Parts: sequence; C-alpha cells; structure tokens
Amino acid sequence: MTNNCPSVEKCPIFTGLLKDKSMTTKSYQSQFCTAGTSKYTACKRFMTKNKYGICPPDLLPNCTLDLDQIAAKYKLVLN
Repeated sequence: MTNNCPSVEKCPIFTGLLKDKSMTTKSYQSQFCTAGTSKYTACKRFMTKNKYGICPPDLLPNCTLDLDQIAAKYKLVLN
C-alpha cells in the first residue's frame, strides 16, 4: 500500500500547466504527491477539491492563498 495522493497519476496540473516542465513536476510530486498522507493532504489542490468538489486547473500545490481566498478568486461554492 502506498501513501500517494489518489490523484497523482491523473492530476491535471501535470498534464496541463506544467506539461513541459519536468523538473518542476518532479519537485511538486516529491514534495506533495508521493511524500505521504500528511504532505499530499497539505496540497492546496487536494484541499480545494476536497472542500469544493473541483480544483481550478492552474492552482499550484503550494499556493499561498487560503481556501476562502481561493474560493473567492475562482468563484467556487460549497457543494
């Protein structure tokens, strides 16, 4: 059993925004996606999707905005 993020294989940030940036992708994946439960649950993408059911395609894992600020910026509402 692994402690990887459930979205690690299909996270749209790696196939979209960071598609051609392999070093950045590897860095984010090692810091968040494959670093265990405590790390991937601290990812703003994971947190946003958990709370709002959707994550903006350009939101980075280490975004400095809190969830309320992310919701306001992207006009997200609770399900």
